[in-house]
Amino acid sequence: MGTRVAVTGKRAVSRLLLAVSLALIGTAVLPGRPALAADSTTYVDCSRTSAGTGTRSSPFNSVAQANSKTYEPGDTLAFASGTTCTGALAPKGSGTASRPITLTRYGTGALPVLNGNATADAVALTNQDHWTISHIKITNPAASLARRTGLRISATDGKAHSGFDIGNLVIDRVAGQTSKTGSLTEDYVQSGAVVTGATGADSTLNDVHVHHNTVSNTGGGGLKIRTGSMADKGDGVLVEHNTVEDVGGDGVIVSYANAPMIQYNTASGVGNGAYPFSGGNFAGIWVLGDHNPTIQKNAVHDITKMSAADSQAFDCDWGNTGYCTLQYNYSRDNIGGFFLDCDGCGTIGGAKQIIRYNISENDCRMSSNSAGRSALHMYNNVFYCTDKKSDVTLPDESVVENNIFVGTSDSRLPTASGIQWYWNVFQGVTRPTANGITGDPRFVAPGTGGSSIHEVDGYKLKSTSPALGNGAVITDNGGRDYWANAVPRSTKPNRGAYQGPGL
Repeated sequence: MGTRVAVTGKRAVSRLLLAVSLALIGTAVLPGRPALAADSTTYVDCSRTSAGTGTRSSPFNSVAQANSKTYEPGDTLAFASGTTCTGALAPKGSGTASRPITLTRYGTGALPVLNGNATADAVALTNQDHWTISHIKITNPAASLARRTGLRISATDGKAHSGFDIGNLVIDRVAGQTSKTGSLTEDYVQSGAVVTGATGADSTLNDVHVHHNTVSNTGGGGLKIRTGSMADKGDGVLVEHNTVEDVGGDGVIVSYANAPMIQYNTASGVGNGAYPFSGGNFAGIWVLGDHNPTIQKNAVHDITKMSAADSQAFDCDWGNTGYCTLQYNYSRDNIGGFFLDCDGCGTIGGAKQIIRYNISENDCRMSSNSAGRSALHMYNNVFYCTDKKSDVTLPDESVVENNIFVGTSDSRLPTASGIQWYWNVFQGVTRPTANGITGDPRFVAPGTGGSSIHEVDGYKLKSTSPALGNGAVITDNGGRDYWANAVPRSTKPNRGAYQGPGL
């Protein structure tokens, strides 16, 4: 038996060696069969006076040269740090999930600049897949406004396109259209720092990750991520850790996506900048036509330009289905207020809107245009507004519980028959129903919020607070409060956004 096992083992080893040898011969020796190509890097240095071959020692010297090549999976297109290239970059080719094409920089120093110089799109990808774009500065200034972007990614051929990682870009001064009125509306919609779009039946963009970008002074807005249509939505959309300031339009909008996540972004001064908003409506961070979108852990502050009716920090707009969840966000000093419910502004989606564990300081406004089409469950938030009269309208079907409202004596909260108020705290503002506590919630240091989600500890509760341990138990309460404290599931929670012990 031992000899037979040994012979069998030798035969197995021989067969394995033969298979390996044949594989090596097949890939490296047999005529007519090419070897696998190694990933290559194409270098571009627009400071060079003569056109090279794309190697590091002999780089391309223009956007036109970079556009002339079709890139393969695993390739890199790299621009020299500290240089500026002018013109519309539209590189060809697609990567794969395991070997994306990379657009980035090489060398040390300042980010390379891609200047569209008044073209429609400074950088554009159309019907392509699996690109990683990072560590580039993009600009596209012009003397007049038009439909114009920094980076555009488009699907137009009726197919699903996937794999876009857009991170660590600086995008500044894009002369996009700033008026969302009349014949200019579509130009506005298609303008901004990063604009993605899917047009035509069955066209979608999937696995879109937009992160750690810094955006400023871009007409039309900041990040406009559209990945499909009402009938065909894109999957795998994540927009996070971006900073958007002083843009002439919307800060962040994600539309026509399945379960998109928008988190850890900061938007400030939206509506202002080098190309300020000039007509119609805009908002800080919002969703449209999505299924189960989530907006969480974002900060929106200092929107000082009032648009026709909006200018809110956050918006669950028309066409959303399932749940539109707004949680763990911080909002401060926005002229349009904290929240807009606008399901009645277009195609009706009927999403249930969940607003929980948010902190709003001196926003003083919430608006609804759903006309009975959306239901709202708003619980364990803090609404602090002592500098002016509050202006609050809510959907016809609303449950408002465990919140803390601090306002002025001339403010009035809505009392329509479909709006139910339970276990809230009211200071200054008149209590809308007999239910709830009237009095000082005893925050640690109210009115002292900063400019990030981490600068609101003043809205924790003192040990003498009347809001400790006496709120309503809520099923599926999210599990954590604003500060990630556990929320009780079977015993009475605190009222407000803080669930820790009194301080």
